[in-house]
Amino acid sequence: MELKQVREYVDLYLEGKTSLAQEQALFAYFSQIQVDESLVHYKPYFATLARLRKQHFSTNFNPIKTSKSLQLKRLAVIAAAVITAVFVLQQTAINSQPALEEIAYEEFKANMYLVSNQLNKGKQGMAYIETFNQTTNKYLKTE
Repeated sequence: MELKQVREYVDLYLEGKTSLAQEQALFAYFSQIQVDESLVHYKPYFATLARLRKQHFSTNFNPIKTSKSLQLKRLAVIAAAVITAVFVLQQTAINSQPALEEIAYEEFKANMYLVSNQLNKGKQGMAYIETFNQTTNKYLKTE
């Protein structure tokens, strides 16, 4: 194979546009002992890919047998979700109880409301007394 053609095939291979025949030609070229110096850095790559293509698993892969482990994983996820939910609910229950400062503030606010109502009633009573004094001053002349 010509050097120009090999470079063209390498460029096409790196772009993912080679045919199977072109890939086989590349693997055959890089499996040789003598490779052009400008393409030497590609040789380990193609040698590794060729070795990996020949590799086969020695055991049978059967995903159906792993269903028990899949069920255990699902159960573990559900258990983790339940534990998390219980923890969050406990935290919100603890946080929903008011702190001592909040209770004291609410009691203070209620007491101030009662005091305010009593002062307003007293102010109304003072208005009646002022009216009474003016009426009394009309009829009684004081020196």
